[in-house]
Amino acid sequence: MSEFPVRADEFVVFDLDGVLVDTQDAENGGIAHVGEMMGLRLDKDQRDELFSGKKMQECFDLMADLSGNAPPQDAMAIARARCEELIGDRIEPIDGVAYALEQLAAAVGDRMCVASNSPLAIMRSRLEKARILHHFGDRLFSAYDADAWKPDPKLFLWAAGSCGVTPDECVVVEDSPVGVDAAVAAGMRVLQYTADPATPPHREGALTFPSMRALPRLVRDAHLMAPVAAPFAAAAPFGGTS
Repeated sequence: MSEFPVRADEFVVFDLDGVLVDTQDAENGGIAHVGEMMGLRLDKDQRDELFSGKKMQECFDLMADLSGNAPPQDAMAIARARCEELIGDRIEPIDGVAYALEQLAAAVGDRMCVASNSPLAIMRSRLEKARILHHFGDRLFSAYDADAWKPDPKLFLWAAGSCGVTPDECVVVEDSPVGVDAAVAAGMRVLQYTADPATPPHREGALTFPSMRALPRLVRDAHLMAPVAAPFAAAAPFGGTS
């Protein structure tokens, strides 16, 4: 039995990197590795500011502007290979995630999904390495299949429509500004995870929290959050190619 019973009409949409698994540094490191090949050296703070939560091609374009050099032709493959080297064979879930998912699964069953800017194969691999894939089954939604990347709200709207729920039923758990933007634009309530309690909300309407152990209670009470203003119109489920 769940320690924090959740309202039956809540549907939880998780981001992947930085929310469920701690791979953002590796992602950014893979992109920065390509940047070094372009003559651009960035420290960790610069990587976080420039890359976190963004589409990989957007990061390459940004580095091209900064360095004045074009990325190598196989930049994406190089970045992903370097990222996987940095990750290794096992990923630890964000602290408290395993507890939160067990609690939520007991309360809402399969009313959870993952919607990420990462390709589907990478999503599945990382969830499996972190030993939490079983909580989501096939309810994994990639921007590459939706042909829409955060902050575009279409990824979240597609995920909701595919799962048979409306935006006002959804609670999105995000950490990046682009993810929070996408959730707000989709008309969904947003819980913004931040390891630093002093970090303010990325956007008005997002509720910040510093510990994943608090997530079941926050989801339970999410219906008390103020409605998000001016959402985009909900779209029918759609597909696309990478």
